[in-house]
Amino acid sequence: MNLFRRRYLISLFYMMVLTVGVSSWLSIPMELAPEIQLPSITVSYRWGSTSPEVMEQEVTRKVEQVASRLRDVEKISSITSEGTTRVTVTFRKEAPVDFRTVELQEYLFGIKDALPQSLVQQPITRSVPRELSDMTTFMTWSIHGSLPPRTLLEIADRQIRLPLMGLPGLSEVELQGVREPALSIVFNTFLLEQLSLRPNEIMGLVRQNLEWRSAGFTDHGSGRFTLMVPPQVSHIEDIERIPIKLRDSDRQIRLVDIATVELRDYPDRQIKRINGNNALTIRFDKEGGADALSLAEEIRRRMESIQSELPEGVIIRLEQDNTERLRKQLDELQMQSAYSVIAVFLVLLLFIRRFRAPFVILGSIVFSILISITILYMIGVTINILTLAGLTVSIGMIIDNAVVVFEYINPGLPKGRNARIDHLRNNLGHAVVPVLGSTLTTVGIFIPLLFAMESIRMFLVPLAQALSFTLLASVVVSLTWIPYALVWLVPKSVHEKNKRRIRWPAWIRRIQRYFSLTRIFHYRRKLRWVLTFALIAAIGIPTFTIKEPTWSGDSWVRKITKPYFDNKREIDKWVGGITNQFFAKTYFGEPWGRSQGERIFVSINTPQGTPLEEIDKIARNFEIITEPYSHAFEFFETTVSEQFGARIILHVKDEYLVQPDPYILYAELIYLAARTGNSRISVSGLGDGFFSGGGSFSQGNIQLTGYSYTELENTARQLQHRLERNRRVQNVDINQTGFFSRGDLQQYFLKFDEPQIISKGLNRREVLDALQVDINPENIAGRIEFQGQRMYLMGIGQRQNQYWMDFRDRPRQFNDTHFTMGEIADLDKRKILSEIRRENQSYSRTIAYDFMGPPQMANTFRESILEQFPFPIGINFVDRSFWSFAQMEQRQNMLFVMLMALLSVWMIVSALLERWRDPFVVIMAVPLALLGVMSGILYHELNFGQGAIAGMLLSVGVVVNNAILLIHDKDRMRRAGIWGLRSWVHVYKNRIRAILITSLTTIAGLIPLIIIGSDPFWKDLAVVVCWGLGFSTLLILTFAGMWGK
Repeated sequence: MNLFRRRYLISLFYMMVLTVGVSSWLSIPMELAPEIQLPSITVSYRWGSTSPEVMEQEVTRKVEQVASRLRDVEKISSITSEGTTRVTVTFRKEAPVDFRTVELQEYLFGIKDALPQSLVQQPITRSVPRELSDMTTFMTWSIHGSLPPRTLLEIADRQIRLPLMGLPGLSEVELQGVREPALSIVFNTFLLEQLSLRPNEIMGLVRQNLEWRSAGFTDHGSGRFTLMVPPQVSHIEDIERIPIKLRDSDRQIRLVDIATVELRDYPDRQIKRINGNNALTIRFDKEGGADALSLAEEIRRRMESIQSELPEGVIIRLEQDNTERLRKQLDELQMQSAYSVIAVFLVLLLFIRRFRAPFVILGSIVFSILISITILYMIGVTINILTLAGLTVSIGMIIDNAVVVFEYINPGLPKGRNARIDHLRNNLGHAVVPVLGSTLTTVGIFIPLLFAMESIRMFLVPLAQALSFTLLASVVVSLTWIPYALVWLVPKSVHEKNKRRIRWPAWIRRIQRYFSLTRIFHYRRKLRWVLTFALIAAIGIPTFTIKEPTWSGDSWVRKITKPYFDNKREIDKWVGGITNQFFAKTYFGEPWGRSQGERIFVSINTPQGTPLEEIDKIARNFEIITEPYSHAFEFFETTVSEQFGARIILHVKDEYLVQPDPYILYAELIYLAARTGNSRISVSGLGDGFFSGGGSFSQGNIQLTGYSYTELENTARQLQHRLERNRRVQNVDINQTGFFSRGDLQQYFLKFDEPQIISKGLNRREVLDALQVDINPENIAGRIEFQGQRMYLMGIGQRQNQYWMDFRDRPRQFNDTHFTMGEIADLDKRKILSEIRRENQSYSRTIAYDFMGPPQMANTFRESILEQFPFPIGINFVDRSFWSFAQMEQRQNMLFVMLMALLSVWMIVSALLERWRDPFVVIMAVPLALLGVMSGILYHELNFGQGAIAGMLLSVGVVVNNAILLIHDKDRMRRAGIWGLRSWVHVYKNRIRAILITSLTTIAGLIPLIIIGSDPFWKDLAVVVCWGLGFSTLLILTFAGMWGK
């Protein structure tokens, strides 16, 4: 205790904490979300409108093969759709993902010649969690004006993108929304056939003339120099004069004789707009760890400067700024913190009734948080929504540690400095075990995160870092600051009595005598069996986690358990209590779009083959009626695509959620959707949704997996026939890709008559070469440099649209052979999968159907089909529902983590108390908090997402701290020779005030988050904590000591 005699040393220490902490707070980067990257990368390719089956055969398989050569690969999955393929490689956690990305790029470069020439590769991207995917693009601007689109593109590239790329903290500046130029070779297909010329050879010749070529090397002096031949053409006229040699002849013609060369816009497959503005969009991506607020301010300043330098009539406008949400949260937290401090101050003043107590305890909060922020700044962690949650959660536990120390040393505080230091020597040691135990158990709860799923661990690790640093700092602060403040900051003439009695009125004293602790404990002990069984019934027994095993034979175990499994749903409902209701009705994770506030979704699905311009007209009709209500939205974004139709997302401002404008627009959107024909349109987001029909919701599904695509398809067709035999089964679809399926993707299959082809002296390759431009009128031959611009080289056929009869009957020629397609082939059209999914080279196919009957009968029918159907070798079915598997996996993992957390708490408390029975009392306090947490989530219909998880941790932490405080004081009574009911009466008299102060100050500090908060994360956290602490405090005071001696 001689440390507390060194007044100036402790004062200097806390002055340093204050100075360094404030400096760290002002310097630490702030961002909306932390840099969380999954150990997986995705490589994407685009190839026009190529069918999924061709994309999978020609691209996906080859990419997966080279990806399997990488080391540390855990899983390779792919999704192939019309014209696109995405291959995702998932690595082990410890793998060097950046290095593996470079390796993959080298492997892909090695197979470039084996891939289609017109294939376009997208940059390899690092995967981020779905909840954070919208937060990487943190600013979006638009530029528009009366100038031609290509001129706008040049201005944006030269005056905006290139100057701003060098800003520290900015990872990418991407230009979107303007069609890129393409050097187009428009072929006369009739002349090509007559002259037996192949379009791909001509495109290759044009590309050779546009590229730099190596002509060997020369040695000069001591060096060797490479000789490069520059492009042979620089103008369109030069390209048209390129000579082309005819087959089997010495004659040559020029390109202009068989084709037209011109500059065109590259044909879009997709259009994106923000706020209905079809102008050029400039998207800014932030580097992880960069200060979002300062970077956004710098971009705003630079854009204002650039605006003054742009040509007249060219305007740049801010369309989206994700930092606004962070600013709003910080502003709200500042205001809420002020109200929380006032609430905590009043609660402390009410219980302790000493004006100095709130200042001393609040000081411990400030110093603990400042130390934690300093450590976070030093190790490179940013302030974001997760670290803020960790700091917020820790406040309740900081108060708990401070109150425990204060309650041990403040009663009986004598006059004089030396006497107070002696008082500390006698009493401060009693507070060490409760403070240290509560802190270590809370930190120990996070140890099981090592075994949690990646989706859970990646969010809780930043929270755990902030919480652990703050709690460890609170141990140091509570054991040094509070004794220092009471010894040196409280006037030495002040003397604190051990007991302060209030003279209550006589009628209150009679009530106190009647309801004395001894009397209450006596009756409580008599009712302990009733109260215990009531608590167990409320929490429930988790029988719902038991799965019916696969029985072999008619064993006696099956006979005994058969009544339970036959009525499992009803039994679990009564036996499972609140726990069963919680796991059955609660959504684990963040719902779609939850983190981005309220939104209105408009989905427009058009028939296959609808031109992009027609889809865009429909989307613009919805944008037109949205324009008068644009003030009610942060922004609205439109995506138009030939593949899926159009999607419009309108982001509603929080302040307009209580105004009529968004709801009036919602009704108008539904009205327009109902009047729009030839498409399936859904409107959802606010109130009851609308769907114009045309799709199907399948209540039953069977998922098949196998390594052979053809055999998997044949098995699906056989299973379809088996399902259709039952009259209750309708709408069987073997090409389902989700519950809501477009289901209209069709593909033409050209069936060759091999004998006829051979009789005409042809082969398949020659026939396909003759049809290349005819059946695929837009052939992309990669990118080239022409006239100082990077552009596509594209071959185009003259016939853009044709009927089957024209295609079949038109005379064709290959060399000297004349033929028609009707003579050698037939054309067939059939429905195909719109998405081909593979995982570790195993295909997945879902068969969806509607079953007309109750769910129990539908499950029985499905099980009987799966048992009786003869699945071929290599074809398996996945026994899980389409959507619920991930939920079940999360729930099982959450249960496992909870059990590991309880084991961690038991081990830590056992080590501190050196007993193995008392820690069970501490562990039994955890279900008391969970009972309140589950009740609050069910009552308010919350999701068990990030805010609820943080609130659960705070509730469990505080109730464990309270339990440790009671058990430690009970151990002191036991060592003093006080046992039984009398010992618990002493424990309650000594510690009930500290428990109530901790719980009520935490609840009071979080109430402002519920009343004036708008962010769902903080509201969920506050609601869960209030329910958890309210239940747990009441129940722990009710049940503690009921069974002990």
